[in-house]
Amino acid sequence: MKLTLDLEQLADFLGQALGRHTEVVIHDLTDLAHSLAVIRNGHVTRREVGAPATDLTLRMARDCLQSRGAPFRTNYTGKTVDGRRLRSSSLVIRDDAGKPVAMICLNSDDSHFHAAIDAVRTLLPVCDDDRGEELFSNSIEHVGEQLLADVLASYPVAPGKMSADEKKEVVQRLDQSGVFLVKGFIARAASQLGISEPTLYRYLKA
Repeated sequence: MKLTLDLEQLADFLGQALGRHTEVVIHDLTDLAHSLAVIRNGHVTRREVGAPATDLTLRMARDCLQSRGAPFRTNYTGKTVDGRRLRSSSLVIRDDAGKPVAMICLNSDDSHFHAAIDAVRTLLPVCDDDRGEELFSNSIEHVGEQLLADVLASYPVAPGKMSADEKKEVVQRLDQSGVFLVKGFIARAASQLGISEPTLYRYLKA
């Protein structure tokens, strides 16, 4: 669907709808040296009408001329001359002949969101326990199966290809996890490792 659109009116709409932290820019791609034709909420990048095209504007215009890729990019990182990071999106607009003639750009300063997130983080307790995550389950068998699976998954070879020393290490780690407190898991672990229960007990005693 093709429509005739007043880009300046569109900039007014987007500038008000997205709020003061999002700059709306219309670039005139027929005058790259002074391409910035319309700007709303210009305090975000502190540019003015008549500013030149950005490096990305040039690349996207060139790609569109060569029909390479989509005519838009969303949520990429932009940077102001004073080093502030912005979240940006751009859309190239073509004329009826398919030639790129304009570009709509949105540049959002999300620093207030990041500041709010950082403030919330200061209210959360810091986890200084490096012993892994806690598993919540309604079944002790499920807890045991997960402990067994986690230990075995940390080895690059299947249990059947492990050396005796590796199997002994697995048994020791399983013992430290507490899995052998769960009824039946001595037998399950022995079966998984391809050893007998007496051998597993011998590893435990070692």
